Amino acid sequence: MRSRSWILERRAAALVATVEDGVFSELRKLFIIEGDGLVTTCRRSNFFSEDEEFKFRDFELICRRGQEIHAIARFREWDTCHGFPGGREFVLSADARSQADYECAEMLMDHWEEFDHPMESGEPLIIFDRLVIAKPHPGIWPAITAAMDKTFKRRGGTMVLKAFTLEWEGASEGKPVSEEPMFARRLAAMKKLYKQRLRMQDVPDNAEGWMWKAIGHSTPPSTIRVRQPEELAADLEF
Repeated sequence: MRSRSWILERRAAALVATVEDGVFSELRKLFIIEGDGLVTTCRRSNFFSEDEEFKFRDFELICRRGQEIHAIARFREWDTCHGFPGGREFVLSADARSQADYECAEMLMDHWEEFDHPMESGEPLIIFDRLVIAKPHPGIWPAITAAMDKTFKRRGGTMVLKAFTLEWEGASEGKPVSEEPMFARRLAAMKKLYKQRLRMQDVPDNAEGWMWKAIGHSTPPSTIRVRQPEELAADLEF
């Protein structure tokens, strides 16, 4: 059984690792929200494209109390360059960026019909990449949700995330993290919190912890898995 002090230590380590992540170093300040003793800063990168079909940019929200960072949230927004060419093309573009983006692109093909793909609507896809709350404070969730609304609500889109408790990141000592006694309980609590605070919903027929919500006019995922494992294997051979 993991102690509360262990969990807090792991969260603090995750915060340090996130702050030191150079991928998000080239961001510029977009706005600041102040309230309840917290200052929340939003930073954003310029759009970047590695092909002529898709482009992306990164967002970061940092909640501070005084000079001390209490929480960090990071997002990647994907958009099309000249209309949506297809889900398979997005998989290739996402794969060129990161493993996490690739897994997200594959998940979209598994759970949305091609004609209902979130980017088919012309609105962006927002990947909620990471959230670290290292120091609990009653104003953090209101600050994060207010900053998220200010950042993404105007353009709309579909937000997705893969729920995972960061305190177990790199802490399983070689065995599957699912075997950790507290992991399933902590993951269930996290998903419940995302539903309450962020209005996220479970992606149906999915065991990997994926969640989604519509910010604009996006179409919900299919109630059953669209692409079966054997179809995924065929796509990988394509």
